[in-house]
Amino acid sequence: MNEETPFKLLRVNDFHTSLLFYRDKIGFTMERYDVERETVLFSTPGDRLIVTANRELDVEAFVNENRPQPFGGSFQEDQEETRSEEVELFQQTPPDEHNKGETQSEEATPEVESEPKEEQAETETQLEKELDEKMYTEDLIGEITEDSPNGPAEEATISEKSPQIEEVSRGERMVFPGENLLFHQERLTHLGVIDLYLEEYPGVEQLLILKDPDGYEIAFCEDRRLDQEELFSLYEKGVDLLDGVIIGMTEEELDRVTREGTTIRHTILQLVDFDMEMAQRIKWALAEPGRSYPLPLYEVEEWAQALDYASRPIHGEVAMLRLLREHILTLCDRIPDALTRHLVSEHGKVEVRTMMQVAAETAREQVQSILDTRPFHAN
Repeated sequence: MNEETPFKLLRVNDFHTSLLFYRDKIGFTMERYDVERETVLFSTPGDRLIVTANRELDVEAFVNENRPQPFGGSFQEDQEETRSEEVELFQQTPPDEHNKGETQSEEATPEVESEPKEEQAETETQLEKELDEKMYTEDLIGEITEDSPNGPAEEATISEKSPQIEEVSRGERMVFPGENLLFHQERLTHLGVIDLYLEEYPGVEQLLILKDPDGYEIAFCEDRRLDQEELFSLYEKGVDLLDGVIIGMTEEELDRVTREGTTIRHTILQLVDFDMEMAQRIKWALAEPGRSYPLPLYEVEEWAQALDYASRPIHGEVAMLRLLREHILTLCDRIPDALTRHLVSEHGKVEVRTMMQVAAETAREQVQSILDTRPFHAN
């Protein structure tokens, strides 16, 4: 068990119910299970989790049970015991027995047919080689266990350290790494977990938040940030996707209503205006990183009416969107640490990376909305 890994302690009322919840519904792996003490140790994607209904449990003693021995300790002890036994056996042998053995060996020598000199020399050389290798191996292991930073002295010290145990309070949220959270939300709902919801932070992360049978809050966090290559590719290809979906559309088709209740024309013009506003934020962050920047409220309905989303031509707008994104990508390519430069709003720090990803994913979603409109009207 790794002493560096902290343990979270959860005190529950019904041990059996909590055991089934964390093992079968959440999917944590049991490391140790003690039914008499009503305690289980789970391995999770983050910290280890101790779940217990035993108010008298000595938690530290439970954690310290069955800990591994320090590396090298048992080997050295075995070697020392073996050598001690050999010395003791030799010392217990009477001197006469030694001499007698030597005498008998000398007397028996003439009776034994001597080996050819070449074979005898080869045998002696092989024995010497094996002895040297054994001595070298013992010396090498001794050096590792004595001189290594993970030698027995330090390992013993580490094993004596108290484990880091953090007891979880009712109002505290336990956060674990997660992935495919939408799938897990559907799965948990199917298993009867109803007190859960998905909280999204576009371009940053999403959280699946739920409560266990005792009311403890659990959150699984999925990182949604793209790496630089993925981000630049999605940001650049967004206009290509848009061009591809509207190519050949007539004015009448542009006025078709999407499932969201707006026309295709409205959707495109709204996307362009949103992208322009986001590009302005990105430029502020690139030019003056750390600047305070109150995020403007984007009133879609007011903009739609004031800027004629109902009938404005769209092809010049899409061409401008392409140039705008090329402009932002050029700036990011030429400015060091461009993606980590940021603005400070009333909601906290907002990086260029996040703003670009929000713009890129918004374009992808709007393109998908336009694609879905065609079969919608065909039916």
